[in-house]
Amino acid sequence: MNFVVAQERIDLGLRAGAVLFHHVQVTAASPALRSEIADEVKTIRTRFADLATVRATPQVLGFREILRKVGSNPRKDQPSVERLLSFVLKRGDLPTVNSLVDAYNLVSIRSLCSLGAHDFDVIAPPIALRLLTGSESFTPLRHSAETSVIAGEFGYVDARDRVLCRLDVLQAQFSKVTTATVNALLIVEGTMAHQVEVLQEAFADGMDVVCRRWGGEAEVVCRPDWTT
Repeated sequence: MNFVVAQERIDLGLRAGAVLFHHVQVTAASPALRSEIADEVKTIRTRFADLATVRATPQVLGFREILRKVGSNPRKDQPSVERLLSFVLKRGDLPTVNSLVDAYNLVSIRSLCSLGAHDFDVIAPPIALRLLTGSESFTPLRHSAETSVIAGEFGYVDARDRVLCRLDVLQAQFSKVTTATVNALLIVEGTMAHQVEVLQEAFADGMDVVCRRWGGEAEVVCRPDWTT
């Protein structure tokens, strides 16, 4: 399994790594996981007074600045971390999807990194984080029809030129993680605004919460490159 990170994304200030989980068991989120999420939600609501505070956080600003660099409006295409924190402040919880998605969302609000997982058995490796040409195919999550992508934006693309995730904003329908998922690719993304130690901890935390709770084996595909 190869995970290719193009020089273009380094120039933008993006940092990304990936872990492949084999033989995971994706279920409904357990009471223990939801309890852990509830505890973190309390911490977040103490840490951030309001949405303005969220948007002024260096890590969120880092994602917003990268979106602007590629011509996207972060008010319309809200960074995933900002969106999750906004959800927490407004509703006092995180979205309930399934055990794996709920777990990486928890890691995301802990670390302020962007995390996303994909069903590895339906994608065609290698996966590349690169600038889009506009010719790639993309069907957004919860949609049945393809939508166009904009040349110059960044995204995660498989060997069949299918976009797995547009920007760090919207994942694809075809590769979403469900209870039928057996092997999952987890991507951990940060920016130059994220300290090296934070990226490392998010990467390790992502591996821990999956293997500790749902078994399986973790294969490190690509660690975020701390120095470039």
